[in-house]
Amino acid sequence: MDGADADPVALARLLELAVAALHETRPEQLWSLAFTELLDALDADLAVRKAEEWSPGEGTVRLWTPEGPAHHLLGPEQLDVIRTGYPFVDHYAAGHPLEPLTARATAGAHAWRHAAPAGRLRDALGSTDILGLPLPRPEKGAIHGCLLHRTGRRPFTPAHLAYARRAQPVIAAVEAHASHLRAWRTTPGGPEAATVREERAAALGLTPREITVLALLARAVPERQCTAPRASHPAQSIATSPTSTASSGRGTGSPRCCGRGRRACC
Repeated sequence: MDGADADPVALARLLELAVAALHETRPEQLWSLAFTELLDALDADLAVRKAEEWSPGEGTVRLWTPEGPAHHLLGPEQLDVIRTGYPFVDHYAAGHPLEPLTARATAGAHAWRHAAPAGRLRDALGSTDILGLPLPRPEKGAIHGCLLHRTGRRPFTPAHLAYARRAQPVIAAVEAHASHLRAWRTTPGGPEAATVREERAAALGLTPREITVLALLARAVPERQCTAPRASHPAQSIATSPTSTASSGRGTGSPRCCGRGRRACC
């Protein structure tokens, strides 16, 4: 690891983050937990979350500082500088491995000192170095992940990169967990149905991780059996359906093919 390894105390806190994430019921809170830890461990000043395609004036930019969420702190021009994704988006889009890198290493030391995009980042945000932490890319999806900025200070060290490499699978798992919780909360039925699901899960004492596992099962079983979701499994009553387990059929309802035919999907 370039002669350096991550701080063992920071790695221990990374494990604590993973445990805390598994018990967090609010998807929006998961990224606050993650960025609080990343900003501290990497001694960074600003964290940026990229979760969609960016273009000038378009695309959500989520920001955190060590003091907390900072979405309101930057103006449109500063946000557009961030949306360039320089120098990481072009690098990863070209097919390079999705591994943590610093801006200085990605652009090259000379370009990072003299290139116009780097100058705009320094002028707008004071960025003296950025650490890019990419996450697994959805099929045909946008490059996404985290950008950690240092402002007016020394660049990130090999030890920081070693930590980022260890943190990457944990942050990817946090993102997947948050995505599953969001999907569980926003399945058809609207807010009233979501409230019923949450109340039922609470009454059963299910943890957030157990909820996401049930939700994944509820999606996978009908796909495997080539049935419509309502006829597939009692997990649906908690995972997706606001109706009772009796009305969901407890697996005894007449299977309804998904439309692709059993040979196509089984």
